[in-house]
Amino acid sequence: MAKDTSNKFTPGGFIKVISFLHLGIAATPIVLGTLFYFRTTNTELSFTNSNDMFLAIVPVVAISSIFLGDFVFKKIIKALPNNMTLREKLMKYQTASIIKFALLEGAALFSIVIFGNTQNLTYLIVGLLLIFFLFLQRPAKQKIETTLNLRGEEKAKFDRTDEPLD
Repeated sequence: MAKDTSNKFTPGGFIKVISFLHLGIAATPIVLGTLFYFRTTNTELSFTNSNDMFLAIVPVVAISSIFLGDFVFKKIIKALPNNMTLREKLMKYQTASIIKFALLEGAALFSIVIFGNTQNLTYLIVGLLLIFFLFLQRPAKQKIETTLNLRGEEKAKFDRTDEPLD
């Protein structure tokens, strides 16, 4: 008789969930950017409008979101104790990843909303660069293994993607 694993926490299920969360977070600025782009009629690409304070604010927000997200992610991962179970490590990894993704999404949305208000393509380009960077952060099995430094029994458990961890 086969074991019922339908409601159990498995590494494969974890990877699917975190990938779905990543895609959902990335989809919002893509949809909003697309709507704003096709809604505008007088777009321009301008880096020289000295009255536009957002030419300074948007890049600072974008760069800050990248570095802050990476900092928080690494801080959470580095604080994981060695005696923590694989399931607990994966949950902390998910929390750290969502924070990182959300900071990138927020900065991308900010850039896109500013584009919607000013119709300056510079802000849409910054938003697209943030979305691209967010896609580079896509979770993958190998990336998770490396980040969590899984070795020995933990790596073996993580490699058995359909076996419950609890």
